[in-house]
Amino acid sequence: MKCAWVHTDYSAIDVCQALEAQVWKRYDTIVCVSEMSRVNFLKVFPQLEPKTVVIENRLPLRYIRTLSDSQIGADVDMANGRIKFLTIGRYCAAKRLDAIPVICQRLIEMGIDLEWWIIGHGATDQYIRDAIEAYGMEARVKLLGKKENPYPYIKACDWYVQPSLYEGRSVTVQEAQALGRPVIITDFPTAKSQLSDGHEGWIVPMAPRQCAEAIAQILAQYRIPTAESIDSRQCQP
Repeated sequence: MKCAWVHTDYSAIDVCQALEAQVWKRYDTIVCVSEMSRVNFLKVFPQLEPKTVVIENRLPLRYIRTLSDSQIGADVDMANGRIKFLTIGRYCAAKRLDAIPVICQRLIEMGIDLEWWIIGHGATDQYIRDAIEAYGMEARVKLLGKKENPYPYIKACDWYVQPSLYEGRSVTVQEAQALGRPVIITDFPTAKSQLSDGHEGWIVPMAPRQCAEAIAQILAQYRIPTAESIDSRQCQP
């Protein structure tokens, strides 16, 4: 049996249907990472409906929590008193990492003292660095590069934010929830299949300015314990 895995949102990408269909038809089963991912995949390839199933991500919670107890790197300053935001993702348009300096600048203008860590890598990071420089966020937005063990950084952050254009089902959002961190995601097409807004996290507008203003309202409304004051191992995912 041959299986394939769909871990993206087909409503948000352009594909050559005829060419891809030739590939997909060779598989016996096509596994989609969420029901919404399956629905959007079948809008493009309705003829493949009998082959599709949904299997959501499964996390090794004990392993993740054990790794999160490792020492955090010296590349971040935990003693500066700023609110710590974190985003994890590869350097690509889908993750929209270049929007972070815009959002960060607006939050600082509204009086929020924060810094924003980005863990990730890719063929080029210049477009992100250009955005950081353009908005004067060199001291606030930190590119931490690729991390073999990102879990101490998730545990140490105060807020995990995923500002993506689209997702199939974000594993890093689930990992942040597993470590007890409050999560904010943008309103990408499958966002409501990722979490229940206001219960498992928050969904905010995609546009950077509106995104920042919504984040500011969340911070003002909810008194979330900081990473330093919470034992994430006691939290339920």
